[in-house]
Amino acid sequence: MLSQTWLRWVPKNLRILSALAALLPAIWLLTHPVSVGWLRPLCKDTWPVLALSALAAILPFLFQGKGVSAWSLSVIALTYAVFQSWCYNTGSHPAHSPFQMWGILPSSDANLYYTCASELLKGQQILVMAGERHSYPLFLALLLKIFRQDFWLVTFLLTIVMALATWSVFEVIRLRLGGLAAAVYLTCVTFYIRIHCIGLFMTEQLAIMYSLCAVGMLVHGAVSESKLKTWFYCGGIFFLTQALNARPAAYMTLPFLVVVSWRLSDGSLKRQGKIVILSAIAVALSFLLNNITYHRVVDVPAPSNGWYCIYGLLNGDGWQAGRKRVEEIWQNRFNHAPGATIVADVLQELKEECLSEIRDHPSKLLRGWWRGIQFVWSKNTPFRSTYPEMPAVWFTESARWCTVLGFILSLLFLFRGDRLPPRFKTYQALSWLNLAGLAGTIFSIPFAPPWDGETRIFAATLPLFFLLPAFGVGGLYLLITDRFHRAVGGPKTYTRPTDAIGLGPVVGGVLSVAVVLASWYFVPNGSGTKKVQHPVRLMLDELVKKPASAPAFDLRALQAGYRLRVTNDSEPTWLPVIARKDFIQNVPGGRYVFFLPEFKQVPPDSEVVALPYFVLLVLDHEDAQAQRFTVWPEQTGHAVEPPVYFSKGLDIHVP
Repeated sequence: MLSQTWLRWVPKNLRILSALAALLPAIWLLTHPVSVGWLRPLCKDTWPVLALSALAAILPFLFQGKGVSAWSLSVIALTYAVFQSWCYNTGSHPAHSPFQMWGILPSSDANLYYTCASELLKGQQILVMAGERHSYPLFLALLLKIFRQDFWLVTFLLTIVMALATWSVFEVIRLRLGGLAAAVYLTCVTFYIRIHCIGLFMTEQLAIMYSLCAVGMLVHGAVSESKLKTWFYCGGIFFLTQALNARPAAYMTLPFLVVVSWRLSDGSLKRQGKIVILSAIAVALSFLLNNITYHRVVDVPAPSNGWYCIYGLLNGDGWQAGRKRVEEIWQNRFNHAPGATIVADVLQELKEECLSEIRDHPSKLLRGWWRGIQFVWSKNTPFRSTYPEMPAVWFTESARWCTVLGFILSLLFLFRGDRLPPRFKTYQALSWLNLAGLAGTIFSIPFAPPWDGETRIFAATLPLFFLLPAFGVGGLYLLITDRFHRAVGGPKTYTRPTDAIGLGPVVGGVLSVAVVLASWYFVPNGSGTKKVQHPVRLMLDELVKKPASAPAFDLRALQAGYRLRVTNDSEPTWLPVIARKDFIQNVPGGRYVFFLPEFKQVPPDSEVVALPYFVLLVLDHEDAQAQRFTVWPEQTGHAVEPPVYFSKGLDIHVP
């Protein structure tokens, strides 16, 4: 008995060890400085990503029976590690994302989420949040707590977890649809992660991880013959709902996925109805958990800022029109400094205006919907956006037409189901999933206008959408081999979930549990310390109100922030150390352009501290060593926008 248990235990643990070993090259790359020349092709070009995606699909075939999928994990993890290593070695983002500064510091929306996470770390509730998008700040706060505000460790862990989530869905697709389809899918996902996820403190990162786990489970549930198929499918819908809670957009995908769940069973109508009900319960459970945690951690709930976008859609414009309308309401009704409650009231009024306009003039919604569809097609939104850096046009155009092919083949396999050879059974089963994902995206456009955020806005459902181009290429290959009667079988089917397939529920489950527990950990009494302001906010108030005699601030008392140390050009960049030439070359634009001349004067041995509330402190060597900040006198007694403050010991001119 003992020997039999031992024999079962050894292979299982060997598989776990092989997966851990597969991560070692990526871990080494993330922890050692390397020449930027080695990283550039994969971070800037198109062909290297295609080649590595193909390699991830080929290696398991070459080493079949010798670890199989661990080889693909090694390739995927190493690819993502190269992207993140670019940030560490250059002090910039691979795609020059506007949501990151100097390779690691949060900017723009990313700093907003960092601010929310910092408030939670102080035991406060988030002051105000437009819409239920709190899950990412909760997740980020938990990581910052565990790693003691070390952005480097946080990005390191997120890179590894992203690789594991990608590996899970990649293996499911490879085993079900074949290596060619898996390579296409991995290429689409990898480009999206390179551009919109790696190194960024954005909701897209959590949404993509959830969604990758969801797609693997949905695919496995749709085609598996095991008794667990229903639970895999329902779990996939649950995680996709979690993704949409993290990054709201194409919510209409959910009812379509619930409806097509009846195809999971060929049995009685009662059994099919049971599956549909379980799928609906999975969606409802995710919404319920999200709503409970939202009201627990947010002090002043407010309608989503997505109503900016809807207002713009109804009026033939973008989200800026909604923002302008909010400012008008603000001035007409309140005419004084904004507060959290006022923000919620103004957004509520904007929401009511939009709903009233839809009731009175539904044609405006239809016109906006049609304008959105035209925009998606003309701009190729699922694969391209105006910023940041995109892959080559030939690739994104190829992806567009492969998507069209996937849609056509999905219809073909459904209508010709009875006349198709057995090898097409898997593709036929997934056709419903493809159509549900596409229909959900199309019908969500009025509530998630594509010109506001472009590719980012569909982050939560793009991993499901990317099944279409993979399906198109894989299905075409299968049709060709069948047409010419080649002795090439269809993709192998696996009745027992592999380690990679089982990893999806683990990763998604850990993320979900972490978010729920974090809400109780950071706000244990359900109200937080409402009357206590964050130390950074108190420092800002003192800088604005005090005259030139403002005292030095103890940085340790702020209990927040991450530092970059600027060094001579003779020392290479390896964050948190950044060479002065890289620091100057990667000075952020946007709202920080006003301080461009001052940033270029920052000398070596200075430090830059990123704080919540969009604050940047530039410390001289003396302040950095003493862990204090003595502000330049000319910056006190008035508001500085953006809040970039310089130590008075720096020999630079501050406006």
